[in-house]
Amino acid sequence: MSDHIVGIDEVGRGSLVGSAVVCAFRSDDKFFQSLPFEVIDSKKISQKKREMIYDFFTTNKSLSFSGISKMSDRIIIDGKFLPEELIRFKAETLVKADIKIKQVSAASIIAKVYRDKILKKLHLKEAFYGWNKNAGYGTKNHLDAITSIGISKFHRKTYQPISKLITKLST
Repeated sequence: MSDHIVGIDEVGRGSLVGSAVVCAFRSDDKFFQSLPFEVIDSKKISQKKREMIYDFFTTNKSLSFSGISKMSDRIIIDGKFLPEELIRFKAETLVKADIKIKQVSAASIIAKVYRDKILKKLHLKEAFYGWNKNAGYGTKNHLDAITSIGISKFHRKTYQPISKLITKLST
């Protein structure tokens, strides 16, 4: 049995814009003891600290990104949904895993920063929706912009909140 855990988390599932991002992070628990910072849930740390951790993980040449998982690794997914493809790996789900399991916290941070970067680029193309501040979620300002301007090519047209707005705006 491996002492490694693969933590998996997603961000952006409820956003009205862009894709959701899923990240997997594999390490043993000892790995986190050697870091110059604490890894906790991405929602509990500042954007600046998330970006610093993201940069550390994505630019540090001493970290290996070879194999993401071995059959003997323990796989923990944040939430309740277990994809059928992962059943053979003996994956498990855990609600609030991003708070309880450091590997899931690390995956959460990487996924969030990566998606935030995507939304900031989209904001440069469609600034009136405020995606640099709302990350594409249905805030009042975002919904007001949709009502006054309409949807963009980046909105999830098949996602129920947007499809309902399309129907409402077209009547």
